[in-house]
Amino acid sequence: RPADVLGDEPVFHNGEVVGWITSGGYAHYSGVSPALGYIPAALAVEGTTGFEIEIIGNMRPAHLQLEPVLDPSGSRMRA
Repeated sequence: RPADVLGDEPVFHNGEVVGWITSGGYAHYSGVSPALGYIPAALAVEGTTGFEIEIIGNMRPAHLQLEPVLDPSGSRMRA
């Protein structure tokens, strides 16, 4: 499995640095590797593509996620 983000990684859009990651890691519950970061507001629009994050010298595709990665219906909750 590829490395996960930790923080301070650059965010690229169409090959140009446009922001940075503040935090991230592997989310065992949802099975994804989410990251939080800053990008220009003009790029934070649903449907914007072309993002990549450089993780330990490797470029990884990134997807803009405007909604939380969770189980809104509570169907996977357990005690």
